[in-house]
Amino acid sequence: MKNNGFILITGATDGIGLRTATEFAKQGKNLIIHGRNKEKLKETAKRLEELNSKIVIKTVCADFENLKETKDAFEQIKKESINCLINNAGCFTHELKLTIDGLERTYQVNHLAHFLITHILLDSLIKNAPSKIIVVASMAHASNVDFKAIEKGHFLKSYGAYSLSKLCNILFAFKMARELKDRNVSVNALHPGVINTKLLIEGWGACGSSVENAYKMIEFAYNLDTSITGQYLKDFRIQKAADFAYSKENQDRCYEISKKQLEKVKICLTSFL
Repeated sequence: MKNNGFILITGATDGIGLRTATEFAKQGKNLIIHGRNKEKLKETAKRLEELNSKIVIKTVCADFENLKETKDAFEQIKKESINCLINNAGCFTHELKLTIDGLERTYQVNHLAHFLITHILLDSLIKNAPSKIIVVASMAHASNVDFKAIEKGHFLKSYGAYSLSKLCNILFAFKMARELKDRNVSVNALHPGVINTKLLIEGWGACGSSVENAYKMIEFAYNLDTSITGQYLKDFRIQKAADFAYSKENQDRCYEISKKQLEKVKICLTSFL
């Protein structure tokens, strides 16, 4: 990996993203950190700069519940030299809540917004290869997707919506790995562990392990050779995701539906595959 390139981390002002940004800053890595609260993002950047005065910290502020806002924000940084994208931001909602774009909140934030920004940053990732895309999924991913329901705008809620979004994360990662295998850009999905974050507490009311363990899992993925791609990582090794995720037909269908959902809100990108 190029030392002078940027690592972009979504959801970097709290939880797993913040811990990952903190550790990478200590190691001297240049960072672009994403958050949805401008003041919190500014404070986080300041703290990271204090850890290591030699690194460059940039910020991108966007609420993933608004796809146009997200597109506009990430378009501003797409020419930066980015060689690692960590799709980490996530949410969990008990009730059925629709975004301004008319999509279920958990699905949009966890999957579709990351689908969007990955394509916006794709040219930079390819140009600055060897590069990596790391998708923070979950072992709580669903075993299948009802594509017809998604196409009709019929969404699950609560745990069902979360597990669906995480399977979509994996389908997208596997699809991108196939498409980018000859471009020296690796794409892997991972389960970070059952981590004591706000998302876990909101969703399950349970206490997991420290965010340190999640950071170590992300670091493990970051340190893998780019020849290792299209994998689901768990417990510091390659493991098996749901069988549904390995079907190229399922990967392609998830991709096409996601593309059409963006087009419905008038977002068309030249970088669609």
